[in-house]
Amino acid sequence: MKSTILSAAESLRSPDTAAEPDPRTMMFVGQALPSLAAHHRDIEAIQLTVDVPEAAAIQFETARNLYLYAWHVYRFFPVAQSQALFALEFGLRMRLPDRLPEPYQRPWQQQPMLAGLLRYAIDQGFIRNHGFRRWHGVAEDRARQRRSMEIFQTMIDQQLESMAVDKDEPVNITPEDQNWDLVQILRKSLPNLRNELAHGSSMLTNQVLGTIELVAEVLCQIYAPELGATASDANQGQQSV
Repeated sequence: MKSTILSAAESLRSPDTAAEPDPRTMMFVGQALPSLAAHHRDIEAIQLTVDVPEAAAIQFETARNLYLYAWHVYRFFPVAQSQALFALEFGLRMRLPDRLPEPYQRPWQQQPMLAGLLRYAIDQGFIRNHGFRRWHGVAEDRARQRRSMEIFQTMIDQQLESMAVDKDEPVNITPEDQNWDLVQILRKSLPNLRNELAHGSSMLTNQVLGTIELVAEVLCQIYAPELGATASDANQGQQSV
């Protein structure tokens, strides 16, 4: 039987080349070549809290390992992203009621899907904007931009050619700076991404670390100790219906 001819980067590795980096990993024109150690540091920085149960943590660790080994096999990047989203669904299903009210779960669905699980957790307040690093980052960036504009306006008003600014001075983050709803974006984007990957996609990118980080932050929020009683009450309430 004649096999399809593929490039060396796409084919099964030999024992001699299995530990080598994927050629696409090294394609960073004008930049320092990435190292496996640096690649490892990126994924090592994203961790779950000890409150996430072992079964869910194992699923997440699989995603982290896939990301790590994508340094060797570039096509592991979308696989790592898919696995992270599988871990998210698994963790939500472990934490939330077996039967969700409509419209989170349709009567014909034997178990809730990721979209319903995520929407339910958000609507119940189990997942909040302040639990995401990027939400705080955007608010801080907005505050810095606002301060820059204020300084610029002061220079114009006072007809100054220069003005001393302490770049290390903390910015004053206002409610207006925080006025963006990340969780409402995630309630649609994460299930859509998961479905695209699960149903077959030719998309190939190494920009998946952000998804893995988001999944970690959701899991840490829903398993936070202070949420335990609330989530348990919701679970028991749904099961008793």
